[in-house]
Amino acid sequence: MAEMKHRSLEEVKALSVDEAVEIMRQAGIVGAGGGGFPTYFKYKRPQPHLIVNATESEPGYWGDKLLHKEYMDEFIQLFEGMKAIFEFEQISLGVHEKDREWFAGYEEHTGEGIFDVRHVPDTYGLGEEKTLVKHATDKKVPLFTNNPDGARRPGMPPDVGIVVNNSETLLNVYNALFLGRPVTTVFFTIFGMEKGIIDLKAYEAPIGASVREILQIAGLNVEERIAGVRNVVGGVEDSNRLTVADGGPYLNDIIDPKAIKNGGAYIRRMTNSLLLIPEGRQTKEYAREIKTHPPEEGIVSLVGKVSSVQLPFGGGLLTPATPLISEGDEVEYEQKIGDPADKGFSVGVWASMGGEISSIEDGMVAITGSAIDEEDAEVREEAKAQASAGGAPPQGEVEPFQEAEDETRR
Repeated sequence: MAEMKHRSLEEVKALSVDEAVEIMRQAGIVGAGGGGFPTYFKYKRPQPHLIVNATESEPGYWGDKLLHKEYMDEFIQLFEGMKAIFEFEQISLGVHEKDREWFAGYEEHTGEGIFDVRHVPDTYGLGEEKTLVKHATDKKVPLFTNNPDGARRPGMPPDVGIVVNNSETLLNVYNALFLGRPVTTVFFTIFGMEKGIIDLKAYEAPIGASVREILQIAGLNVEERIAGVRNVVGGVEDSNRLTVADGGPYLNDIIDPKAIKNGGAYIRRMTNSLLLIPEGRQTKEYAREIKTHPPEEGIVSLVGKVSSVQLPFGGGLLTPATPLISEGDEVEYEQKIGDPADKGFSVGVWASMGGEISSIEDGMVAITGSAIDEEDAEVREEAKAQASAGGAPPQGEVEPFQEAEDETRR
């Protein structure tokens, strides 16, 4: 039963906890909010309350809000399925006060069983689950607690009976449980901190896509703005170069410009945004000033529109998956290329584009060629729409708690 396949709502409801957890593991789902914690582990020991983190956790983030606008029906269906599998007593959507109107469509569903919307202050808790729990419930996650063996560790939402998941993470759960689709893409925004750098854009791109290629698609002259040379005008150094950060103005990783130029920087499973600021400035300088509007184009899919990807088999908390392919092999889009390891935290890895395995080195697999072309992509979208019309489903914090530590020792 724990195979990747299309399922109706009733079939999803019939899944056991173990089966649903294994599907998440095989599908490669990790926390898309930035932490990258393996999602399947949060559900191995179900809690009474699920909180969906739909807050704009960093200024300028639009990905999650756009997902809820486009996939509201899918989220509602997922909540119904997860209620049956994990026996949730309550499922809550955590939303900023300023976004009440944006999420108003959910309000008509709040009278149906266990679902509700909880509005929290317009502050940026940097994506912290503890902050959301504090404002959305009457509970408080302890700063620290003791394991059964007496070891002291940071407190976690499960300590007070709550599971918190990022919105994109849960959309990936929907895709896995209902559509049998693994995680091969990520949603994120690109925007400049100052006027004239680049307009805000939202993309769905293959995991592992080159940051250089993505910036070029977004309309940035990478050679001049990222890898350009400094000019001296009237004895004063004039630079139009930009710094690129993977993350928000508060929490981010600054990307090495050399890595961008040579293609060594790639879109990660946890990438939420690429921020561009004038070189030499600090991202936090802009944190209080950012006021953005939703991109006019909505979410633009780049599936089938990149030339190569670099996919990690592991990284962070993840034990590397076991490769199922060799250098020189031809792979198809959404083909499984890595099996979860038996020990530690590990998830399945799937090809985010079709093409040739050009290298497998240092825990990374490179694929070059082309993903599905535009005609194939249109066929997939049409099939998704037909399935929906026919009644079938349409297409934080990373510190592990005690059982996580126990599992890594096995």
